[in-house]
Amino acid sequence: MVAALVVAAMMVSCDNDNNGGNGNNGAPEVIENNGVGADGKIKLDNMVVAYYLGNVWKNGVADYYIVLSNDTIGQGSNGFEVPMHQGGWLLYLDLWSVISENTANAILPEGTYTFGDSRELGCFYNEFSLATNNREQVQVNGEWLYDIKDVYFKSGTVVVEHIEKGYRITTDVVTTDDATYSFVYEGPIVFEDQSDDEDWQPILDTDVELTPKKVTMWKSNTYPESNCDHYAMMLYNTESLSEDGMHPSVVGGMKLQVSFFPELGKDVAGHYTVGTLESNGFLDEAPGLVYPGNYYGTAALGTFVEYVESISSVLYSTIKSGEFDITNNGNGTYTVEANFLTERNKSVSCSWTGVIEPHNTGSGQ
Repeated sequence: MVAALVVAAMMVSCDNDNNGGNGNNGAPEVIENNGVGADGKIKLDNMVVAYYLGNVWKNGVADYYIVLSNDTIGQGSNGFEVPMHQGGWLLYLDLWSVISENTANAILPEGTYTFGDSRELGCFYNEFSLATNNREQVQVNGEWLYDIKDVYFKSGTVVVEHIEKGYRITTDVVTTDDATYSFVYEGPIVFEDQSDDEDWQPILDTDVELTPKKVTMWKSNTYPESNCDHYAMMLYNTESLSEDGMHPSVVGGMKLQVSFFPELGKDVAGHYTVGTLESNGFLDEAPGLVYPGNYYGTAALGTFVEYVESISSVLYSTIKSGEFDITNNGNGTYTVEANFLTERNKSVSCSWTGVIEPHNTGSGQ
């Protein structure tokens, strides 16, 4: 499942850009007017993924999860997928309707889906529906950085129509910031059947005691008005990692990722507590806070545990409360102590002493 940024709005560096230059020092192309056309709609023409999950919740309805875009997709510095050009969008739609007669070739029924918080027929489900916008691209020290923002909704509708070329999907939303957006997609959608005989569940519902074998850390770009820096520390129980160094690559592999805010310009050593998200889904950043975990589609962001259950299955636990301590031992090593609770009230703990390695994906952290 694709996912976006660890922090809701952040300047990041992106990989895999084809750098379709527009004559401005090799600058990536710009999608004009933030993607909004003359008709006031953002035209989407790229089906990124589409998942069908049948009656796995045993509630008599099916989940149709769709990710659409108007842009090519690249990878942000935290490993998640993002739109690659200024004005680019990713739109995540979690729609609930009748169970498809042919799960291998699921068809999303026509009709109007209304934004809400229940997994019922006709629901445009709020928890996993949102958009990601590439707001700006600027060049810093010869490197292109992108201002990526996650856009959360508080109301809206999705109208699904069957047309000759496949689907017309019109999405009209009001965001938590009271902005309005209208998206339209026309084209084919082919759903990947992710139903099975077992309850589908991406959550790791167990206590975790992590014994790190490798610890890396990277620093995000800091806004001028900030009074704190932002770091992400990743503690792995294995040294076998994905090519980008962001994920365990073996079954049984586990990562605890901690997103935290030390005092501006200071060492990372200190005592941190998990903060509380505001009603709009953002954290009021301050020194000494840990960014809590949250789900983005079926992946996690912020502070969370990632567990490779099998080659094709990754489970997550998001951190909702607890404490995080980093001690500088003065000899190049640090001692890290974590004592957290997840959204299922399960404990996550680890204790480790060693050298924190700089994380490097080539993204200029």
